[in-house]
Amino acid sequence: MSITQTLILSNIYKMKVSTLLAISALAHPCSVTSFVVPTTPLTTHVTSSSTSSASTFGQTSLSQLSMAGFGGGGGGGSKKNKKAVKPLPKLKAKTQWDRYADLKQCKKVIVGVKIVGEEDADWLEVGKVRSDNDEHTLVAIANQRALIADHAKRLYPVKVPANSVLEWGYFLEGEEEGSWVTVDKASGADAPKGIEKKFGFEGISDKASGFYCYYSEGRVVERGETLASNLTTGSKTLPN
Repeated sequence: MSITQTLILSNIYKMKVSTLLAISALAHPCSVTSFVVPTTPLTTHVTSSSTSSASTFGQTSLSQLSMAGFGGGGGGGSKKNKKAVKPLPKLKAKTQWDRYADLKQCKKVIVGVKIVGEEDADWLEVGKVRSDNDEHTLVAIANQRALIADHAKRLYPVKVPANSVLEWGYFLEGEEEGSWVTVDKASGADAPKGIEKKFGFEGISDKASGFYCYYSEGRVVERGETLASNLTTGSKTLPN
């Protein structure tokens, strides 16, 4: 075969390959991104195989890129959302003390705090809460935790420094000894508006500051030390 005939056949072959690749690109626009036309003649079998391989490779690469970029095979798992802790309502000590007194038919529950991160830290009793029908103990502690923490720092200025990180709890009475139960700060997250009217807090009497103190005949006394009819409260020392 002469050189001229070889060149003519080579050009015809290139045109056929270009046509086949163009048709393949139209049929699979996302699978073929680039190609190189061979400069030497190949058999039809090899060309078909090469075109098929190029198309398959393009699809495989695209699938791998899609999975890597949009979550397929990604290692990040979904994180469980913790219940959000709502901002504390601005409660007044005197108001909640009055509400505690109004709920005199309800059960008194001892509440306290413990310092987080200290080994062998003991629970410190701070006061008591009451709630309507004894149904809102956890919410009462969670929503009044600022009042409880403030009074704990008054009662125990050495044990509970101003920058202490605290956890709150209540004393669960048992047949023999009983135990402290920690209360989650988010316990009041789903409470309806105005729930603070259904509970109250009374701290342990602090004679140094006059908070939660009872007075009888001009002196500070423990509650129950005299008749209730002769008892007055030191409300002037509590914020209005």
